[in-house]
Amino acid sequence: MNKKTVKTETWRDNYKIHSYEVDVNGRATFPALCRFMQESAWNHAEHLEFGFSHLMKYHLVWVLYRQLVKMYAFPLWGQSVTVETWPAARDRLYYFRDFRIWGEKEDLLGEAATSWFVIDIEKRLPQRTDAFFKMKVPDNIERVFAEKPGKLKKVDFAAADALTTVKYSDLDVNGHVNNVKFIDWILDSHEEEFLKTHLLTEFEINYLSEAKCGERVLAAKTPLNDMSFQQALIRENDAEEYCRAKTLWHKIK
Repeated sequence: MNKKTVKTETWRDNYKIHSYEVDVNGRATFPALCRFMQESAWNHAEHLEFGFSHLMKYHLVWVLYRQLVKMYAFPLWGQSVTVETWPAARDRLYYFRDFRIWGEKEDLLGEAATSWFVIDIEKRLPQRTDAFFKMKVPDNIERVFAEKPGKLKKVDFAAADALTTVKYSDLDVNGHVNNVKFIDWILDSHEEEFLKTHLLTEFEINYLSEAKCGERVLAAKTPLNDMSFQQALIRENDAEEYCRAKTLWHKIK
């Protein structure tokens, strides 16, 4: 494979908030905003010529590994947002990408940092980043947070509740559950009244294993305090964790 040298640059996409992307209070949902960021990451990678269509030629695909999102305000139904993203760094195995979400008045609505790696879809093995592209990132590149998304510790939960069965409609182009679907499920593990009266303002997740069609998903959570939880999604048949997450909420006034 010919390695491509790419320049660091910023990419921007504009998205309108549709009726099917808001909650009962008319605010854009957290998963919808994460889908926008995923789409912009895909668009930028394609533009830089190391996106899905380029890596698939070599039986490689991108996998989101860790994600930290902080929301400061939520756009409303009918409003538009701009997602800004750029390559923030890379090391031997991981590729780091940062995001900002801007409102219609160029007000900062949210920020996110993500870690990615590439796997060989036949061998299911991670690949070194220098195997498929060379990316020069200036030492003074802007980062949205001081630290990269970190490793969340394993928690021994007292109980896990049956949540859902993975369906065909949950799968993405790689044939497994899309990462944002995990966020949907983590939110669904909370009570309806809690979701109606609280906003998810900070979300950190480690994606640990693939979820495939037909598997039964369990959800577990333990409170850290009234507004914060450690959470996990677990495969029923072998208790393997799909992901670990930490959520921070604010009560709607």
